[in-house]
Amino acid sequence: MLTSFMRYLSLFFLILVPSWVVAQPQIYQSFEVDSAAQPRGGIGAFNTFLTANLRKPIMAQVSGVGGVVVLTGVVGLNGYISDVQVTKKLRPDCDREAIRVFKLYNAWKPARKQGEIVYQRVSMPIIFKPNAPLAYVNGKFITYQDADLNVLPDSNERVRFKEVNPLDTNGIPSGDLVLYKLVNSKWEEYARDSLVYKRNEQPGLSGEPTYTIGHQQALLKLNGFICTVDATGKLLTETNYRIGKLAGPQITYHPNGAVAKRHDYGNDKQMILSWYANGQIQQVQERFIGDVLESSEIDKVTAFWDSSGRQLVKNGTGWAQYHQSVKSYTDKNRETLLVEQGHYKDQLKQGTWTGLYADGSYFYEENYDKGVLIAGKSCIARQDTVPYELEDRHPIFSGGMPALKQFLDKHLFYPISAQKDRVSGQVVVSFAVCTDGTLCDYAVTQSIRADLDREALHVVKKMSGRWIPGIQRGKKVQVKYYLPINFNLD
Repeated sequence: MLTSFMRYLSLFFLILVPSWVVAQPQIYQSFEVDSAAQPRGGIGAFNTFLTANLRKPIMAQVSGVGGVVVLTGVVGLNGYISDVQVTKKLRPDCDREAIRVFKLYNAWKPARKQGEIVYQRVSMPIIFKPNAPLAYVNGKFITYQDADLNVLPDSNERVRFKEVNPLDTNGIPSGDLVLYKLVNSKWEEYARDSLVYKRNEQPGLSGEPTYTIGHQQALLKLNGFICTVDATGKLLTETNYRIGKLAGPQITYHPNGAVAKRHDYGNDKQMILSWYANGQIQQVQERFIGDVLESSEIDKVTAFWDSSGRQLVKNGTGWAQYHQSVKSYTDKNRETLLVEQGHYKDQLKQGTWTGLYADGSYFYEENYDKGVLIAGKSCIARQDTVPYELEDRHPIFSGGMPALKQFLDKHLFYPISAQKDRVSGQVVVSFAVCTDGTLCDYAVTQSIRADLDREALHVVKKMSGRWIPGIQRGKKVQVKYYLPINFNLD
């Protein structure tokens, strides 16, 4: 009986083992296939993704180290990467960051052999550029600045200020930023009250809380970024500032940690690159900015790809379809999918564009000629259709620019203390223009000093009720606005 049972087991394993072996896919090397695996769009597309996503670890910046991490991985039949391994190491933190970014890129064109899609192992170098070593002591990042608050490469005779900025090892602010001024060869604390660490909670799109982390006011005037994270600390957005101005890049992240959109700022335009969550580039876009008070913008789209890598818009001409998660109009606690689609010609919208919420709670249709809206209509939650002929409009001060300048001339008071100290400059105040023309959600986003900040905020609050609200697709909407207030000595 035992002998028969052992024979049965032997026969069972003889049948089982070959089946298991056959189930393992054959993995080829690049020289063994007819068409090697490669990033969609070529190595240039991968390098663009890498530039946007690779973050050199703080401690590697401190040491100033540079070098190459070489990784291998297997490109599967679906274009995803797996089995990522390090074949050339640099240092543990750089190795981990290289692996993280390489795993995020899943927009590969698979290899082919004899007409069939096959698995292939690929190798890719990830380069970390050397940098001047950074001063990072006890979790605090130290930079030296000249009289105009320009960052200096090291401590030298031009130094007038020292900035001490607590950052965690992910580069996220973790405490009060302190600016010191060099007075009689000694460091004295400067503008301390406007450098306080802030962690503000606000609801996210899904209803879960998110947190904005940064330094109140003066971070925007000096150096660094404000970031938004979720309850687990995952980075959602990052906005960079320098000397009180939005310097870029401004970055939004997908839930998997890959960059979704990156804004880079020039003097009169933004360059905007967008990616799908798998690393496939989605869009190349330029946004031309008009006068800050008029807030006019012109968007031009040069190229667009779908998530499978097909380029649908080339040289500014073609068809595009966008997908975005939004709050439903029938249930603000629920998300739905907005699908927008239409044609571009010579980088501008042309013909009919439509937008539809997947749950049917919102719909719009617009007709364009060379990027100019000719007519549109929208319908919210099966209400009456609203026709419109105006482009989406930003808020406008009643009477326009001349009336706004007259209002400021009449109501803005230059604090005596600032005049005595010969202090001048520009304070920028942000606020929301509500649908009835009143204002709310005030904040100083570019600071000079406390007395000038208070006066700028005071005069802006006196404008409440004097604004014409913004319009989006025929409906009045609440819009955030930035207003520069100048204090100039005669």
